[in-house]
Parts: sequence; structure tokens; C-alpha cells
Amino acid sequence: MISIIICHRNKNFLDGITKSIKSTIGVPYELIIIDNSENKYNILSAYNTGVKRANFDILCFSHEDIVFYTQNWGEKVIAHFKNPEVGMIGIMGALAQSAVPSAWWFNNYFAKTARNFLMRSPYTKDKKMYRYYSNPYNDVDKTEAVIIDGLWFCIRKDLFKKIEFDEKVFNGFHIYDADISMQVLQYAKNYVIFDILLDHFWTGKISGDYYMDLIRFANKWKDKLPVQNHKIENRYMDTFNWHALRTLILEMKTKDIPDKYIRDIFKKYYSILISQHNSYWFRSYFFLSRFIGFRYANSVFYRIEKLAGICKTPGYVRKEFIEN
Repeated sequence: MISIIICHRNKNFLDGITKSIKSTIGVPYELIIIDNSENKYNILSAYNTGVKRANFDILCFSHEDIVFYTQNWGEKVIAHFKNPEVGMIGIMGALAQSAVPSAWWFNNYFAKTARNFLMRSPYTKDKKMYRYYSNPYNDVDKTEAVIIDGLWFCIRKDLFKKIEFDEKVFNGFHIYDADISMQVLQYAKNYVIFDILLDHFWTGKISGDYYMDLIRFANKWKDKLPVQNHKIENRYMDTFNWHALRTLILEMKTKDIPDKYIRDIFKKYYSILISQHNSYWFRSYFFLSRFIGFRYANSVFYRIEKLAGICKTPGYVRKEFIEN
């Protein structure tokens, strides 16, 4: 009833998730392993190959560095898809996507993301497991989203008559999730769900080519962006597009990306924002950053925004998870 597609690169992780699925899913399933141990595939070609091999009506795409904590989670997946409006579900994502190139988690700053998962922090010594949870509108089992994160997500198979992972625009291991989310959104609804819990063994870092793909994504979907959950206030994008630009530029400057390219991206989107979402506050930020740099400008402005209540982060939980 569920086809689970995994792009495989690490034997230890694969053994762990295989055992976890078998002991927790609770419904008939097939496991489609795309062996990428020799880097034959990128993530998009691997998933497209998996789609062609799949036999069941619900396709689940999963990283291999996870294990499941919810028993009979397959039944919960099937229950979500009984609603014909549901096209895609996942365990974290954003309720809005800006026209400015932005990662879904840039929305964290204004509490417009949703999530429910476990993870051990790779950057701390305690190795404790934490539960990360946010549910901006206090929905019961799921909240409508725009972008679903690629860690783990499921899509109705029928949709793949109209959609596919876009190997022409993207050819690596980034933004496939945002792009397929936008494709699904043209025909159905996306949801972050709260009734399935898993543990993610993340140890990765974001590379410079991630931001190149963000820009390709924004160019591809420029006629459909920005887009947001209907519950979000109408003027949200007036602020978020500016925040997305300052975050994009700041993060790109920490990567091995030529300064000229960053300046060109800044000029392009700054001129758009001036004409569509003019803001004296953010214009002041970019003016100051010329003299003291983006990092220090962020420190000053973020502190003021927090004190003024511009930054809205209520409802986000990072709490140590104690196993029963």
C-alpha cells in the first residue's frame, strides 16, 4: 500500500532504517532502494527511477539517516491521503515562500514554519536527543503548508502523471523538495503532519551550490511566487521578502561564492523590493551594512527587532526527548 523510495549511500544508515520500517510501519509496503553508493545518480534522477519502479498508490521518499518512533505510522499516512485534497505530506516545512530566493526555514524568524521531529545536535557534546516542534496555528494533526522539507515526505502516486523531479533545472542534491512541493501545489494541497515522529541523525552542512539552486528555483517559479498559507496575514510578504534577501546575502557571503555574483543577485532583488515592498527599515539595514558589514548589521537590527516584537517566534519548542 506504500512504496518507500530511498537513495542509498550509507550501509549502516540503510540497515537501520530498513529494520525500523519493518518493525513500525504496520501496513503492507515495498522498499525501493536506489543504490547510489558509486554516485551514479543525483537525488532527482534517483527518485524519478524509484517512481517508475513503484507499484503502490502512495509514494514515500525518505533519507536513509532516520528511524521511526511512531508505531503503525503507515496507517496514519494512509488516513491522511483519504482526504482527496491532500497531495503531499511531510514532517516539516514552511507556510510561505517568498519571491526572493529563500530556504523554507528562513520563515522561522516569523514563526511561519511547522515541524515535529527528533534530532541529536551534531554540534554539541551532550549528544542528547531533542524534539523540535512548531505548530503556528495550533492545528490538531496537520497544518497546510507551501514547502515540504525533503527529509521524509509522501506524495499521491497519481500526481506523477503530471509532475516529476526536475532533472533539467536541478542536477544535484538540493531544492528537489521545494520544487516538487510547488509542483504538487498546482494540483493539490501540502501538509506538515504532527502524528508521525521520527529521529534524524543529521550531520551535514549547507554548501555554496545550495544557494545557486535556490536562485534557479526562484527563477523557475517567478510567476507563481510569492505564495502562502491562507491563514497568514496578507501583508506578511511585505516584511518576509526583505528578510529573505538579507538572510540570503548574509549566508551566501559565508560560502565560496564570488562577490560579484552576490552583488548582482542583491541588485536584482533589491530593485524589485524597492518597487513592490518599499521599507525604510530594511533600506536602513542595507545602508548600514555597507559601512559595518552584513554580520554586524544583522546583530544590531535583529536585537532591535526582537525588543520591538517584530521578530515573532512563539510556539517553537526545542525540548530534550526522554525515551520511555
